[in-house]
Amino acid sequence: MALSSEHLDAYMVTWKLEREFGGMTTVCTQRAGLFAQRYGRAFVVTFNRAPDQPQIVDELVGKGKLSPDVQVLNLYLDLAQRGLAPQEPVAVKKFDPAITDLVLGETVAYPGAPERPFSQHFTDGQAAGTGQTRFLRKDGSTFLIDTKGFDPQGKKRRCLEVLDTEGAVIARFNTAPALYRYWLSSLADHENSLVVIDSKYTAALLDKWKTTKVPKLYAFHSIHVAKGEPLETGQLSKPHAPIIQARQQWDGFVFLTAAQRDAYVRRFGDAERCFVIPNPLKSGTLPGPPPQRRSTHLIAAGSLTANKNVAASIKVVAELVRRGHHPVLHVVGQGAQRGKLEALCQELGVADQVLFHGYSDRLPEFFAGCTAQLFTSANEGQALVLLEAQQQGCIPVSYDINFGPADSIRDGVNGFLVEPGDLQAMADRVEQLITDGQLAAKMSEHCRQFAREYAANDVIARWLETRNKAAALKAHSTREDMPDFSARITSLEFLKDDGLALGVSVREPLPRQAEIELVILDRDTKAQLQSIASSARQDGLLVFSLSAQMLQAAAGEGSPSDVYLRCQLGGSVELKRLGVKNSRTLPYFTSHNNLSFKPQTGQQKK
Repeated sequence: MALSSEHLDAYMVTWKLEREFGGMTTVCTQRAGLFAQRYGRAFVVTFNRAPDQPQIVDELVGKGKLSPDVQVLNLYLDLAQRGLAPQEPVAVKKFDPAITDLVLGETVAYPGAPERPFSQHFTDGQAAGTGQTRFLRKDGSTFLIDTKGFDPQGKKRRCLEVLDTEGAVIARFNTAPALYRYWLSSLADHENSLVVIDSKYTAALLDKWKTTKVPKLYAFHSIHVAKGEPLETGQLSKPHAPIIQARQQWDGFVFLTAAQRDAYVRRFGDAERCFVIPNPLKSGTLPGPPPQRRSTHLIAAGSLTANKNVAASIKVVAELVRRGHHPVLHVVGQGAQRGKLEALCQELGVADQVLFHGYSDRLPEFFAGCTAQLFTSANEGQALVLLEAQQQGCIPVSYDINFGPADSIRDGVNGFLVEPGDLQAMADRVEQLITDGQLAAKMSEHCRQFAREYAANDVIARWLETRNKAAALKAHSTREDMPDFSARITSLEFLKDDGLALGVSVREPLPRQAEIELVILDRDTKAQLQSIASSARQDGLLVFSLSAQMLQAAAGEGSPSDVYLRCQLGGSVELKRLGVKNSRTLPYFTSHNNLSFKPQTGQQKK
């Protein structure tokens, strides 16, 4: 059902809301603020144990990081204050450990009220024994009992019981995600509702959440493959893997850029349920007069993690110093790599040129006072920090990575793009900006203009359009689930025409309507060299016949080619690398086309 234009409950779902947070949570809260501005209210939903959340919310509102019209709903505090709709009937208790001898351990109190426990944790004194946590309302009554232990067969179990104010059990769950899903349904699964799940961790817990009225949407904030992996065949990023593997249980995926969406669709299909909505950009108006911009001042902003690669920015500064310049790099952000980065500054002799500020609420002021932003991340979804810099006239000099920078930067107009890892090229571009005031001023103005045009985009309208499309697809869905199958080569026959017949065994039966073909990709470019339909198919066995001409075309030029099995079912696509059964010894052919054997040195891909 389409949303009403006059009323909407918008729920932005993440795991937790802290006093300090990074880009993903920033987008979540800013998007909630835009919905609140249009509809009078919006919600941020969290699931962590957070007795201090009301205090955190007050601080964030006071700092201008959260709209006062955004309500933050936390699972535990909502159960304590509002309760939960009772199950009908209450689920059967599958786990009932002996809990008569539990001893009180850690107690967590409500903030400012040490006499009022929020949670009490009990144990039986054994390292891997029974544990139980009781959560209490401010009046001292228990609203949730969370018990962990082992059943008579030695299997680890969990039981979560929600209690009403009279102490009666009104709902029971055998896993925490089951409680999360039930609670979230009571909040958000209604007409004129929008649910956007931002957190990767939370999304993995909600894959089995079945909604009846509201489509379930996940927002990709970063690339879906692991660092350095090819987009179409590479290993999925660890946090995104469970989400993508359960993609049939989602009503829509939302990507930040068209390039990111296209890369996903090429690999997994389901194009009609994949959407593009860029991040919102908060107003960059400074509270007072802008600081004086200094030509040699640079900035690297973001968390100090391996992915953000601030070390490369420091090396660029060292190169500029070697060339006789006197740059100052402001590093704004915090993270586990700070110690290593400070040590690198000492090693390169630029400790006086690099200033570490830690986390700061004054990032726009830093951008306004610096000529250039150095952006050396390994990968991104959409780097909102680039737009925030451009908003203040700070010129980004960025690695041209997947994805994001090229969507915000027109090379040589409102920033510079250089090849990833090319420190010399980055130093060249920064050198241009700090030595050519006219060029810097011209590009700075182009940055501001681009940011103004971007901020004018009606992001909320795009979310409403996406929600309505996803809801319509959900209501008329006929898509089938792609089985979790595996495939391996079981036979290889040499044909008379110098071709090959390849036998492939598929585990987990595939529907007859599934389209299955053998595809051969160039290892370096991932370009498709050949696509071959099966010549025979019976039960779980497929045969693919490759003529000599096909083999010649599949050899590629200059680099090896790799063989995959591609299965398409409806709009979904699955690509499986083909190999053979693990064995200690494998055959191979020498350069003289003679058959030999050698010990296996690693795992074979399946």
